Amino acid sequence: MTVPEDSLLKFEIPEVIYGIGSLSQIGNCCRRMGGERIFLVTDPGLIAAGWIDASINYLSEEDLQYVVYDNVVTNPRDFQVEQGAELYRRKNCDVIAAVGGGSPIDTAKGIGILTSNHGRIHEYEGANLVTQPIPPLVCAPSTAGTGADVSQFAVIANKRTKEKMTILSRAITPDITLVDPQLLTTKPAELVAATGMDTLTHAIEAFVSSLSWPMTDPHAIHAIELVREHLANATQTKDIEALEGMSIACLEAGMAFSNAILGAVHALAHPLGGLFDIHHGLANSLLLPVVIRENLEHVPAKFAKIARALGAETRTRSIDDVAQEVPHQVEQLIGELELPTRLSQVGVDGADIPRLAQMAEADICMLTNPHCYRQSEIEAMYSEVL
Repeated sequence: MTVPEDSLLKFEIPEVIYGIGSLSQIGNCCRRMGGERIFLVTDPGLIAAGWIDASINYLSEEDLQYVVYDNVVTNPRDFQVEQGAELYRRKNCDVIAAVGGGSPIDTAKGIGILTSNHGRIHEYEGANLVTQPIPPLVCAPSTAGTGADVSQFAVIANKRTKEKMTILSRAITPDITLVDPQLLTTKPAELVAATGMDTLTHAIEAFVSSLSWPMTDPHAIHAIELVREHLANATQTKDIEALEGMSIACLEAGMAFSNAILGAVHALAHPLGGLFDIHHGLANSLLLPVVIRENLEHVPAKFAKIARALGAETRTRSIDDVAQEVPHQVEQLIGELELPTRLSQVGVDGADIPRLAQMAEADICMLTNPHCYRQSEIEAMYSEVL
């Protein structure tokens, strides 16, 4: 009997090594992947914080050669990926290691795509267009937000059009991730807050996604519970236990969304990053409450479970009543974190909304939202948070 492919489900994650000090395993992991000359992708902030010197020491302990590539910015650009791939080839590297947040990790994925599949990175926008395996990829995330270290996503900005290209492929899931909460201690509070809201968005969108299933749901809900418990404290005090909690939250949310995909918050956030270079976590935070309000009617029972994970009292209350708590709970958390709440605060003007909405409607993440919104509906959501 032939089983239709679209009736089958799968759950894919890298090897996960977790704990304070796990960065020390980066040399050993690269060696296990068959590496001799490591292409180390990072950004100037990680170099300034001292984590790249530490990583180089760990690579040297394994007698590994290395090349450092740090031409990476927030919302990484297509030309940076292509420059990195050219350097990788020229230096004859064989394993990629990414130390940093989503930008270095997504850049590393893009470099991997081009070194084994060739062409230009624009050719791989969409789902399942990467046909050849990328070189072995070892990640050490420095934020508790993106989940890029466990996901099959990469998001790269097109410099010419200012659109963010979403690439979705099992081939770009990293091989190993080293989740070391200690790397979060050097992040500024506003970045801890914004990346933490990215984690919350991943977990909520994965849970209500049309592709969610019993393997993704528990990870999404537990991530939401951990964010409720730890994000404000992690932002305000850098308490190591809170940072550990957020590291696990990010890991589980990443596992959930990589397999269940995302939704309308990300579809609306991606154009903000491409056109205005807004930090991705902040873009998600700005849009999350308004998109939740629109999604409530489509999956109220799921939002009632999210409300419970966020601490709402649910006894003797209807599902619809409990579900209505979620946007208020999220807004309360955003207030505690002192993050911006209006698009106008980050440079967006009402005249920008039609173009933003057109780009959001076409974003691949809209396909797995509980409801696929049209351009006019998206414009209304942007306007509400302007």
